[in-house]
Amino acid sequence: MKMLQWHCDYFRYKVTKPAMKTLPENREGEEREFKNVIVALITVEKGDLPETGRNAIFALKKQMDEVKANCMLIYPYAHLSNNLATPSIAITILKEMESFAKEKGIDVFRAPFGYYKEFETKVKGHPLAELSKTLS
Repeated sequence: MKMLQWHCDYFRYKVTKPAMKTLPENREGEEREFKNVIVALITVEKGDLPETGRNAIFALKKQMDEVKANCMLIYPYAHLSNNLATPSIAITILKEMESFAKEKGIDVFRAPFGYYKEFETKVKGHPLAELSKTLS
């Protein structure tokens, strides 16, 4: 699993169109905005397991606490690797990450999988505002 983390003053996205012929969820037209958010751009790779996603949530929660972010956004992002898991495995792990974070009492959201989205953000300018991780 590859992860790019941003601590953002704000992050907003808008679903523009499907990126897959068969969509795992119907969230067409969705628009969301978050303030003081940890955004996790996640690429699920071949061999990743639900445990990998849980480890990512622990890392994200630690960063949230350190920078005093209000919430977390799990954002599917296939552009960090050329070793992608199948869409069905990727969405399963991303949903598991969201559920696990909610079980831990984290204010978490998950952006739609399988759609093109436009986004706008303002990343903060401190040492922990931009991080990348590889989890296995």
